[in-house]
Amino acid sequence: MLPTISKIMSRALLAAVLSAASRTGAMTASELQAQLASGTKVTIVDIRAPSLYAKGHVPGAINVPASLCPAKTLPPIGRVVVYDSGLDVAGTTAAQNAASALGKSPGVSAEVLEGGYSGWESAHALTTRGKGAVRESFNYITYAQLKAARAAEVALVDLRRPKSAKPLTDLTQEFPDLPQVKSAPEKAVAAGEPMLVLIDSADGTAEQTARTLKASGSKRYVILVGGETTLERKGERGLQRDGAGSRAHPSQNVVPTGTAK
Repeated sequence: MLPTISKIMSRALLAAVLSAASRTGAMTASELQAQLASGTKVTIVDIRAPSLYAKGHVPGAINVPASLCPAKTLPPIGRVVVYDSGLDVAGTTAAQNAASALGKSPGVSAEVLEGGYSGWESAHALTTRGKGAVRESFNYITYAQLKAARAAEVALVDLRRPKSAKPLTDLTQEFPDLPQVKSAPEKAVAAGEPMLVLIDSADGTAEQTARTLKASGSKRYVILVGGETTLERKGERGLQRDGAGSRAHPSQNVVPTGTAK
């Protein structure tokens, strides 16, 4: 019997807490909100691509793309909070690397926003994203990225349905170290809890589940590109789908590799 999502969340959250001591310090979304509300001086650095920053960011954040952080020298501005997309699943994140690099500047104390921008949005915190109709987009992860994911970072959500007598790929054998569940939680996934990886039969079920998650306020999910088709091909490129048809590869939000290039 597969474990419940709450049990997996509890185990993964404990693992994340135990490993946090060896990584760059982290600030939760609620803590940052309190700091901003109290007028405490803090500089917020968004290390995502300028195009993502333009679509929406934490109010007052400045944009310093991850690739520029290693060579960036900040003035002695005191406390700095760095955030990325919050969708990394491979351990050390781009935000941790950037905070480590920026924190080397004299008079700077850098830490990471736990859960990144997706965690900030999931906490229903203020952003600069405008209201009104926007083009629908989803978060995607590739087969290779999922293979590199750490058990404490993700939980696989199996949404697949057999289309023929051919058996589905055994997720336990394919990803022996990664926990899995049979359904996504109804409530939002908080920062610090494992990222939900939605795996379907390339039929749009993952996108529909993602819509439900987003409606609950959760942005802490990713969809496996190609679903079962990708698993059958062991990640080899082929025509994939986006819920409405086939294509070579999603052009939307793909999980970052985690290191600043």
